[in-house]
Amino acid sequence: MLKKVIRFAKIYGLRRTYVKVAGRLRKPWMKSGFSLPRKKTVSTIGCGQFAFSTISYFIKQQKGNLFLACYDIDNSNARSLKTFYGYSTIAESVDQLLSMQDLETVYIASNHFSHTSYAIQAMEKGIKSIYIEKPISVTQQQFQALLTEKNKTGATLYAGYNRPYSRAIQRLKKVVDAQQTNQGAFTLTYFISGHVIPTDHWYREEQEGTRICGNMGHWLDLSIHIFAWREMPTTFSIDISYSNDNEPDDNISVNITSNLGDLVTIILTARSEPFEGINESINFQYGDVIAKIDDFRSIDIWVKEKRSKKRFFPKDVGHQRAVLQPFVKENRNWEEIEISTLLMLHITEMVKNLTKSTTINIKEAHQRLLQNSGAIKTYN
Repeated sequence: MLKKVIRFAKIYGLRRTYVKVAGRLRKPWMKSGFSLPRKKTVSTIGCGQFAFSTISYFIKQQKGNLFLACYDIDNSNARSLKTFYGYSTIAESVDQLLSMQDLETVYIASNHFSHTSYAIQAMEKGIKSIYIEKPISVTQQQFQALLTEKNKTGATLYAGYNRPYSRAIQRLKKVVDAQQTNQGAFTLTYFISGHVIPTDHWYREEQEGTRICGNMGHWLDLSIHIFAWREMPTTFSIDISYSNDNEPDDNISVNITSNLGDLVTIILTARSEPFEGINESINFQYGDVIAKIDDFRSIDIWVKEKRSKKRFFPKDVGHQRAVLQPFVKENRNWEEIEISTLLMLHITEMVKNLTKSTTINIKEAHQRLLQNSGAIKTYN
């Protein structure tokens, strides 16, 4: 444990490491520190490790104690989150939490299957600012219902896909934008060493959407975000290699090509537990731009003969900026989330059925989604 704490301090800094440890230990004597009184307008549904060490941490660090109420099916999780961060109260139910008069923004960080239903419940209660941790939905039916309610109520939804907000990706985008001309197709490769997930973990429950929704959705979403720097493809051909048909969402390779010549390869492996948490290597090429991202701790960029390198401390996978979306005017285009979710759900069904090869017309799928949900906008 001591060795891990020291290693994490070198990666995330002392303050964030302390909070990560506190989130695991949940000791009543551990506190997040003093902050000036603020109007309580933010509530959290789901009080697990992510809500503890990421969502609540960055809100309090950047905005102060805005915490109104928290709720979790495990009352001990809610109690420890309240004690550590100074939430005003623990709600007895989601309905009670969403009915509180001063509530302006709700963060949903519960189990994956519940994200959509809680978000719809919030919209029905008139909440206009809703942050949904990834994935926003785990089935096509959920996704359709979510967007239908969004268009009906006019609520603003924010998704917890954080990689596009990382400093490495933001830096790479500036370099690509500076080229000023369409340089053709993207090539992207991802190698991810993920956590070992036990067979009895809630991630493994059928309704939770497999690791495609729980993990790989991050890199599918990042790919869609990068495609949007140029123009969005209309068609994706998808090929999947399974190393073990009995655990099809572990140790898997997903290969995606588009009608614009793009090539994306995502390898997700979990053969042993990574000591420092999820480790990511990303290689990128677009025209004259070549880049390598090492675990979001550094990025190397080449543009012809010019080379630049940037290191990031603490490690930045974009969590802070993503969590603060409800408080910032300039955020990514929600349409990217719609398209990446469609792609993720399509691949999820492939994995559930052990399908090895399919093609999806993402433009037509997105148009149907918009029409069925009552949206006025059209695909672009």
